[in-house]
Amino acid sequence: MDDASRPEPDAAAFPADADAETRAEFLLRYAVLAPSSHNSQPWLFGVEDDEIRVYADESRQLTVADPDGRELYVSVGCALENLLVAAERFGVGCTVEYVADDDRPESGPDAARHVATVRLDRESAVATDRESTPATGRAAALFDAIADRRTNHRPFRSESVPESLLERVEADAASVGVGLELVTDPARRERIAALQTRADERQFDDPSYRAELGRWIGDGSLGAGWLAARVGQLAVRHLDMGAREGKKNSKLVTSAPVVAVLTADKDTVESRLRVGRAFERAALTATSEGLAVHPMSQILEVEELRAELSELLGLGESEPVHLFRLGYADPDATRTPRRPVEDVLV
Repeated sequence: MDDASRPEPDAAAFPADADAETRAEFLLRYAVLAPSSHNSQPWLFGVEDDEIRVYADESRQLTVADPDGRELYVSVGCALENLLVAAERFGVGCTVEYVADDDRPESGPDAARHVATVRLDRESAVATDRESTPATGRAAALFDAIADRRTNHRPFRSESVPESLLERVEADAASVGVGLELVTDPARRERIAALQTRADERQFDDPSYRAELGRWIGDGSLGAGWLAARVGQLAVRHLDMGAREGKKNSKLVTSAPVVAVLTADKDTVESRLRVGRAFERAALTATSEGLAVHPMSQILEVEELRAELSELLGLGESEPVHLFRLGYADPDATRTPRRPVEDVLV
């Protein structure tokens, strides 16, 4: 695909001496590189002085696959985490305030919902030279991983994930109030793979699901070229590919040395944003260490199977919010397009 459809910012161009609003818009260049469900990119931002308002663009919700907006808000949380990682890299102090559900207006600009506000320190900013930045070695590595991160759809190798990395991912999740279940036992992964097969078969049996997936494939949002996108769109819309997809995806699950499930005590907009933050930090951590990640949401999109997963993991009252594979794999060069910052400012 044309790399022009995924512009990547030049860190050396950070406007350290500019006003807070200019710095904020620069940081958003990294926010928009976040992953999102079906590459829907359901985020908008409002910038005024030292304040960045984060919106969930509900017009981009996948109403069939994601009727309650869980994946939409997780995606916005990923963008929020990229914003915060970039701010730390450039020495810009900031605070995050989530908008409580009761205080959230029903709609904002362009049917978007205000979900969080990031306030930047007007004075803090440093030169981009690594020698002079206050960011720690890990913070710098996470920042570099923003542009390098890819969703890897390949089978993973059986090589074990270092315990030290798993501990970091778990600690990062806990730091934003999110739980993490790490499934490394082959027998339990087999059971999750069986749920994956059923999820794919159930979803592809629904013509409305196939039509929705076809729309996103057809416009090239998932990174395919024009011809491949059109062929894929026709195949998805008119062929029941559930058995094939189920077989393929179940093998992907069992190939991974780790299946990770992020959980929340309560299923709220804020908890979903926090899960998105935790997932993106896990993805950046993995990328910086040469590992691959692959979110797989199908099980969680089928209520019955989501309940079975919860029982399998012994979650009790906690809610499974996001599932992903973690491990080593050959690189996946697919680069999905991104909307430029100018298109997501309100």
